[in-house]
Amino acid sequence: MLRNLFGKHGVSDPDRSVGSKTALAGLAYEEFIELIFSDSDIANKFNCNRQPDNMAEQIFYQTCAVYNIDHVDTIKIIEVPKRDSGGPAKTDVCVAINGLFIKISVKQSSSANIAVAEFDVSTIKEEVGITDATLLQLMNKFQTDASGKNFNVEEREILKSKIAPIKKEFVRWTLTGSPNKHEEDLRIANHTIMFKVDYNTRYASSFSTYTIEQQVDTITSRASGYGTGLSWTYATGTKGKKIQFKCPVM
Repeated sequence: MLRNLFGKHGVSDPDRSVGSKTALAGLAYEEFIELIFSDSDIANKFNCNRQPDNMAEQIFYQTCAVYNIDHVDTIKIIEVPKRDSGGPAKTDVCVAINGLFIKISVKQSSSANIAVAEFDVSTIKEEVGITDATLLQLMNKFQTDASGKNFNVEEREILKSKIAPIKKEFVRWTLTGSPNKHEEDLRIANHTIMFKVDYNTRYASSFSTYTIEQQVDTITSRASGYGTGLSWTYATGTKGKKIQFKCPVM
């Protein structure tokens, strides 16, 4: 299934650059997930309690297990609208199983971390609802300097202490587009499926399937990123203008 999708999207083209392959592989993996949850044979096999034989079936079985689904009565792919701005939603694939909406963000990376959000501080302030002036000042300094290299020890500790009360909301926002725990909006993801892939071929060697809350708890248990568990950096072309956040590939 995935091999055919790589051919369809041009990922297997030997003349393509790694950067081009990475972008096209993202589309292929999103379609891969949609096809998995559209495959009646996989659902029927699951309902017959037969063991999974490949990665596609493992993804289906393990995702159902997360939600304690032991039998699929109904399953349907739900169309996800674009964001109000016209851009793509955080939800790449939405599937309704037995009336439960699983809004999946699909990620693939050959690195230990993967970019999940990139915004300027003013947008972060509005979307996360940050009101602490000192926290915003320090975030603006990080944005302007494109790193925390110019923070002194006190500033690092202040940033860490100021963001601590909202770190779960902050991380949730980077993953889903909303700081809120429960969102009915189809565009706000509540689940992630991540693939660890080969740098050159982009084929997956492993995957994970977790709820957003499982991801938030795991990420915020890490001490990095001023206690958020995220990697703070910048993307090429937005240095000094935006902050990019990366989360670990679970």
